[in-house]
Amino acid sequence: MSIENLLLGGAITGVVLGIALQQILGNVFAGVALLLAHPFNIGDEVVLRSGVYGGEVVGTVSSVNLTYVRLETENGVMHVPNAGVLASAINTIRPVPKPKPTD
Repeated sequence: MSIENLLLGGAITGVVLGIALQQILGNVFAGVALLLAHPFNIGDEVVLRSGVYGGEVVGTVSSVNLTYVRLETENGVMHVPNAGVLASAINTIRPVPKPKPTD
């Protein structure tokens, strides 16, 4: 086996893996950006405005990880890819703190 064949096989494998992992890596990098920017907290109600979602998505953030943001919407649970969240206009509606009960 010649070195040229080995290099060609490695290059083709790299291109195929790069194309296959493009969306996953995009979501991971967007997840890191969201975790660093911290535009919302768990429990916040958010409105995501994006043409990809057909307008607005309204929901309460229940979790954020490296690939998805989990929203509790009126239609059920929605897992939104981080790249989509980062590309959306985000309106955060912070929850009103509940008063502490007095004894």
